Amino acid sequence: MEFAKDLFLTDARSPYLSLLLASRDLDAHRLLSALTPDEEAALHAALADGVAAVRAVLATAMARQSPEAGTTSFGCGT
Repeated sequence: MEFAKDLFLTDARSPYLSLLLASRDLDAHRLLSALTPDEEAALHAALADGVAAVRAVLATAMARQSPEAGTTSFGCGT
């Protein structure tokens, strides 16, 4: 079972990332499957908070890599 929140860092919808909570064994799957609707809503809210925190960190990195900062390389040899 998986719960995911998508993260778009720009209005152009790129870079496109997802924050994912996934069960990796049967016990975790049972736990996530047994969530009440209120617990599921709370889990989605927690993931949304996580997305906001990740966006803040990555925005700093993107600003550092902007053309105005002198580089657009993401370390992939381009």
